[in-house]
Amino acid sequence: MWKSLALGLSVLLLSACAAVSQYSISENEMEKSLYSLLEQEMPRLTQGLVETQIDKLDLQIGPDNRDIVRLNLTGETAINAFVARFPAQLDLIVEGRPVYDRKQNAIFLRDLNLIQSKVDAYGYKGDAALASSGIMQMVRSVLENQPVYRLDDSRYSWLKNAPVGLTIAPGRFILSPKFSD
Repeated sequence: MWKSLALGLSVLLLSACAAVSQYSISENEMEKSLYSLLEQEMPRLTQGLVETQIDKLDLQIGPDNRDIVRLNLTGETAINAFVARFPAQLDLIVEGRPVYDRKQNAIFLRDLNLIQSKVDAYGYKGDAALASSGIMQMVRSVLENQPVYRLDDSRYSWLKNAPVGLTIAPGRFILSPKFSD
């Protein structure tokens, strides 16, 4: 009898802790972190004849109730020739799967896919799958290898010591203790 009572109280305590220990990260927080990352990394990746910059970033967490992150990137890529500069405006829509890495206490985007690409250069407006492959390669090299959000805040310190599940809700990530698979 005492064992079942102790077990019941333990389960009740664990479920109460799980409810209290949920944290969420909003689209706005993620967007700021990601824009800072891209702003920091792009100059390093675009040296030489080709320059690329991201002018605008819109991020959606869980669009259409899917477990993905969608990025709308607007920017410019330019080829710098000896006597002229040839700029092109690019609009990309990229989707990726968010992954929480416990060792780094950070969220990464993996399995990135280019969903849509448009270019506006010298009177041509249209699909730019070939032209955008260069910028997509740079976006992949940054996003798949650098965390898009670090959980450095003291309110997230418990995450390093507990199994954690990342759940996607429209507009936010929810991090909570994960007691089973």
